[in-house]
Amino acid sequence: MKRKGLFLAVCVVCLMAGLAFAELPKVETPIIATTCGQSPGAMMVKMSSMQAKVTPIEDSKTITAQELSEKDGKTLVVTTGTSMKGMGAAGTNVDKEIARCTALIEAAKKKGMLVIGAHVEGMARRTDASDEATIKAIMPLADVIMVIEDSNSDGFFTEYAKEQGKELIVVKDALGIGAKLAELK
Repeated sequence: MKRKGLFLAVCVVCLMAGLAFAELPKVETPIIATTCGQSPGAMMVKMSSMQAKVTPIEDSKTITAQELSEKDGKTLVVTTGTSMKGMGAAGTNVDKEIARCTALIEAAKKKGMLVIGAHVEGMARRTDASDEATIKAIMPLADVIMVIEDSNSDGFFTEYAKEQGKELIVVKDALGIGAKLAELK
C-alpha cells in the first residue's frame, strides 16, 4: 500500500514539474506587430526584433483583419496601452481600437498564427481606464503574454496570467523583447 502511495506522489510531482516548465510556443517569422491604442509599442517591438535579427517583421498601427488575411504572417504581436495623442491623430478611440484588434486576433487565429499579447511600455501605459480596457480586451485572446519588468513591477501581470491560464514571459526591458523572440524561434 505504501508503494502505491509513493508511486502516486512521484507521479503528481513529475506532472506538476512538467506544468511549471511548460514549453513556450515557437515564434515564426514573418512577424506583424500592432498596437491596441496607437502607442509606440509596436514600433518598439519591431526595433528590438530587428536589433536581435528577428526578421522579417512589420509594424502597423492600423492593420485590419482584411489586410492581415492578405499577408503571410506567422506571428502577431499586439501591444496594449493607449496614447490619447496617438489615437487623436489617427482619428480613432479606444473602443474602435479594441474592435480593430479583436477582429485582427480572430483573423490571425483563423490563419493559425501565434498571437502574443504584449505590454512593453511600462507603468506609464497602465495609468487610466483606456489602458486597462486594452489589457482586458487583448490579453485573454492571446496565446501567450509578454511584458517588460516595469510593466509588471506590482505583479499585476503575474496574477493576471495565472487567472487567464496563460504563459507569461517577462523580459528586462524593451531591448529584451527581440532577444526573447529570437530565443523562441
